[in-house]
Amino acid sequence: MTKSEEGRGGSFIHTARREQLVECAIEVIAERGLARASMVRIAERAQVSRGVLSYHFRDRAELIEKVVESVYDLGAAVLGPRMAAAGTPRESLLTFVSGSIELYADYPRHMAALTEIFAGEAEDAVPRARHHRHTQEATDLGRILRAGQEQGQFRAFDVEFMCTTIRQALDGALKPIARGERPEKYVAELRATIDAATAAQAAR
Repeated sequence: MTKSEEGRGGSFIHTARREQLVECAIEVIAERGLARASMVRIAERAQVSRGVLSYHFRDRAELIEKVVESVYDLGAAVLGPRMAAAGTPRESLLTFVSGSIELYADYPRHMAALTEIFAGEAEDAVPRARHHRHTQEATDLGRILRAGQEQGQFRAFDVEFMCTTIRQALDGALKPIARGERPEKYVAELRATIDAATAAQAAR
């Protein structure tokens, strides 16, 4: 094995271990809350020493940021192909709505951890409104809405306000789904509600 091959192998192992530690952090934050998700508890969950955790992440703030990135990456991996396959802005919007609800149901621990991080009162909590992945999501949604307006599929409305409305509607479905309510009901209702709120008269 060449040195470059050894380096690639080491890099793969390093990346895999970091991903494992992030998953353990997700579990602990979801179960205990952000304030009680200490580096020691996360290391215990991963069955490694505190030193191993510190080797991969310089502090808890970096680990928490990696958790946020991991959850958004998961959402992109799940929703991305479906969004890309949507043929129109209306289809893209409805795919985003239904896909988001299904993501909540399929990955409850990830969503619980993200909610804890964004709502937490700890010093290293991350305000959602200022996080670049949240603002990028809002930008992408706004782009879909504007495209729909330009193509005559959506009525005239304030795009920023509609983005906020859609985000709040999805947030409202998160807790009941986390309690075990059936996601199908929320998929159907939110698709119908958001479609009615955005559709141009001719598209109804």
